[in-house]
Formats: sequence, C-alpha cells, structure tokens
Amino acid sequence: MKLPALTFAMVLSVGVATPQPRGGILTVELVNGTTGGPGSGEKVTLYRLAGEMTPVQELGAVSGRFEITDIELEGQRPMLLQVTSSGVNYNQPIDFGRGYEARAEITVYDTFHEWDDNVLEITTSRFLYRRENDKLLVDKVFVIENRSSPPRTYHNPDGTFRFNLPTNDLLSLHSVSASGASGMPVPQPASPIATGPGYVTKTAFKPGETQMAISYEVSYSGGRYGVDAQSFHVLPELLVFLAPPDMNVEAEGWEILGVEPQGRFFAIRKSDVAAGDPIRFELSGGSSVAEDLVPSGSGSGEGAAPPAATTGGTVTRLTDPTLASKWAVVILMAAALGYGLLAALYPSSTRRAH
Repeated sequence: MKLPALTFAMVLSVGVATPQPRGGILTVELVNGTTGGPGSGEKVTLYRLAGEMTPVQELGAVSGRFEITDIELEGQRPMLLQVTSSGVNYNQPIDFGRGYEARAEITVYDTFHEWDDNVLEITTSRFLYRRENDKLLVDKVFVIENRSSPPRTYHNPDGTFRFNLPTNDLLSLHSVSASGASGMPVPQPASPIATGPGYVTKTAFKPGETQMAISYEVSYSGGRYGVDAQSFHVLPELLVFLAPPDMNVEAEGWEILGVEPQGRFFAIRKSDVAAGDPIRFELSGGSSVAEDLVPSGSGSGEGAAPPAATTGGTVTRLTDPTLASKWAVVILMAAALGYGLLAALYPSSTRRAH
C-alpha cells in the first residue's frame, strides 16, 4: 500500500527543476573628479581575478550611472572593474560576496599632455646598487606627485616618464612598474627615446602619488663600474645606496653620508638636480656578495630577460616583475628613514665629497 505513495514522491522530486543561480548585477556610478559632474568612458571591462585577469564582460561608451547584468559568478572570487576614459585605465576591485548584486563608484579625470614641473614633482628619488659577485643588482624608485588643480591625469600617448638604462652594460631588465593608491605594481612597457638617449614609458599619472620602480642587472666584472647618465627630470634630492657598505665610491660633488645605522648600506646624496644634469660616480671593490636584503624569489637573478639593447624596440621584462618592485620600494624607503637619523648625527660640512 505504501508503494504508490513512494512512487509519486519519486516522480515529484524528479519533476521539480533545481533552481538555477541568476546572473549578477553590478551598478556603477561614474564621476568626473575634475568637473564634479558625471564621468564618461569609452570602454568598460569586468575581469575575474583567478591567477590571471580573465575578461568576463565588456561594454562600449558609458556615462554617469550604468549597469552590467547577467554576470556569471563563480563562488566568491574577486573581480576587477576597469573603465577606460580618455585613454587612461581606472580600476576598482569588485566583491559580490555571497550575493548577486554589487555597487561601485569610479572617479575619472580630464587629462593634460605636457610635463609641467609646477604640477608634477618627483618628491623622492632612491637608487640601490647591490653587488652579487661579478654583477650589480640595481633598483631605482621615483615617487611622482601630481598636484594639478583642479585634479587631472597626466597622460601622453607618445610617452610620459623618462629614465636611463645602461644598455652597453645591461645584463637583464627585471621590471619597470608603476603603483598608485592601491600599492600594487603594474608592469609598464618602455621604449627607447627616438630623439636621444634613455627610455620612456606611457604611464598615466593620476592625481596624488605614483611610484615608479625600475630593476635591472649590470656587469661588475673586474670589480668596477662607472655610472655616467643624466637626469631627465628635476630631482630635489637623489639618494644612492651601496651594498655591501665596504664598496668604494668616487663621487665628485656628492655628499658622502657614510654607513647607515644598521650597517647595511653606504650612501651618497646629491641635492637640487636639474633636468639635464649629469649623474656620475664610480664604484669599485666591496665584498663579493651583499647581505640578503631582498628575499629569494623576489625577481632578481634567475629567469632574467635578454638585454634590452638587443631588442631594438620595447624593452623586455621578467614574467612576474611585481615582487622585485615591491621589495625595492620597501628597502629604499626604509633606508632613507635610517639616513634621516644618520644625517642628524653628522654635520653636512663633514660629508662633502671632493
């Protein structure tokens, strides 16, 4: 007597369809930070972040408030919304959590196209030269502050930030990257300057601070290396750190700061560097390997790209340059703080190189 009831229950369970998860909805408010009104963009891309950036959906021109619908959600994997406005990418992390709806506000800016020292200032310049047997590992960090008012983004498709690479001695280029408010280094393609020496990136400098980090290797065969370059930008202060601290340096016209309090670096400093001024000093000797300042796996050493001098175009990079850039910033900023203490202990008149 119970069999028909059981059969009916089985049929009923099969006949009821399993609910299908509905697509996610993202509501976006686009604001123009220059005018205070609604913002606009020529392209919108929603990425899924799962080891790499995978496009999920794309939209064309948008303005003000808009929606992205029918988003295929996969658990709680994070997403990234990218709005391209006037050729500049503006990014915003998106988290749907356990739901199907999310909101985001992205601020975009009008652009200007010429470098202006009254608006763009390189507030920090730090170079680190580390010996590793017959090569030098070089990390350079620049902090650029965009003080435009009203706020605008500096962007030029022909190139924005110029820097030097010693192509004759270059063994490998580890990374050229930029990081803004998020602190995440983003690789920056760099190309030779057509009208003279040096390289240039197409980095967009948004209002506020942007950190540029450049990491590479040069030959130190014979235990000697000469730096002979020029500054492309005005530098209020340039600090150069050497490791190990027993390296010898000949630096005419530079301040000799000596060994920092923790004994990891030797430093020299040059103030009020004008655009076009030479940057020259000679390094020699020193212990064969510097203290392990950068943890292994940070991007220095193995897997290096071929020298940029052989590419004839855009310079090459390691596959994952971000770790080297992060550690360069941490080390150089920490060292600068140490030298702030050191400078207070020794009068500047006793630190001048001849």
